[in-house]
Amino acid sequence: MTRRILALAAIFGVPLAAAPALAQSTVTLDSFSLEPAPQAQPETAPSAEMRDCLLDQSGCTSDEFSGSATFTLDDVVNLGVIDRTEVPQNAAAGGTGGSTAAPAPLPSIDLEILFAYNSDDLTPEAMGKLSSLADALRDPRLSDARLVFIGHTDGVGSAAYNMDLSRRRAEAVARFVQGTMGLPPSRIRAEGVGFSRLKNSFDPAAAQNRRVQLVLVPGA
Repeated sequence: MTRRILALAAIFGVPLAAAPALAQSTVTLDSFSLEPAPQAQPETAPSAEMRDCLLDQSGCTSDEFSGSATFTLDDVVNLGVIDRTEVPQNAAAGGTGGSTAAPAPLPSIDLEILFAYNSDDLTPEAMGKLSSLADALRDPRLSDARLVFIGHTDGVGSAAYNMDLSRRRAEAVARFVQGTMGLPPSRIRAEGVGFSRLKNSFDPAAAQNRRVQLVLVPGA
């Protein structure tokens, strides 16, 4: 035992006079770990904010996610992406069923999705944002909704061109979310409206007008 202590003292440069004290120490080399300290898991703040904005429109304070163009059940039916027979009769107030109540806006958020110029290819940053959206949509309170992605453009260019571009970009977003979540095709739809519903009507060329809006239709 003494030889081992002396050997350790020589290796670590401990004076031999102090070597006997090593035998009385309760600290050994095994007490130290060279492994890095475990890192805390990153918070999923974007996912939580998206989920909360979908669940409580009035409480959403995000500049990006709030302020969506209002869509009712009638609106999405008129766009041709949802058939009224697919939705339970009591899914939304109002509508064309003889009720005099104003149609209720459907839960919705805006997503500022980046695309390459004149392209419907998603950028890596866009994929990261959509992955956060997929996490938000896994909340059980949103599990029955049908997802309708609606593409918007700014006011630059022709109406026909922007209508086609907005549709293709909405379809790209829908494909990514569907693949990420493993959703059946019946639960996800996509359509474009071009620049017909600008978010910033005071500046038609503003970047915030170029977005993809998610609208939740009850009754998957």
